[in-house]
Amino acid sequence: MDQGKILYICTHGRFGEELVKSAEMIYDKLEDVQVFSLLPGMSPEEYSALIEAKLQKETREVIALVDLFGGTPSNTMAMLSGRYALHILSGLNLAMLIEIYSQKERCSAEELVELGIQTLKESGKDVIKVLRRE
Repeated sequence: MDQGKILYICTHGRFGEELVKSAEMIYDKLEDVQVFSLLPGMSPEEYSALIEAKLQKETREVIALVDLFGGTPSNTMAMLSGRYALHILSGLNLAMLIEIYSQKERCSAEELVELGIQTLKESGKDVIKVLRRE
């Protein structure tokens, strides 16, 4: 039986928490989203243990959105993917979060990862050039 999907937002500092608050200004309350903040003074081992405690109880398909490829949140999720079935996408921004969240019930996890990458590519614009239609 499909238990649905959950988004794990894994970031440095409180970036993920604030990103979710910003998304909720646009989209309303985000359900099935868990934020894991790597705070100053927290070791990679502590961060990993925090996430793994949730993963051990998780019954849904996990899509991890991380801020920076190669950073501790990304590396932690990559390491945990050896023990848990995870989908991991780096480069998290507000457009990606909203797009993935809005489609998570309609698309497979694999499709959501592709959608996230496409959104990431398309969300960066030179605003002046767009306004001038260059």
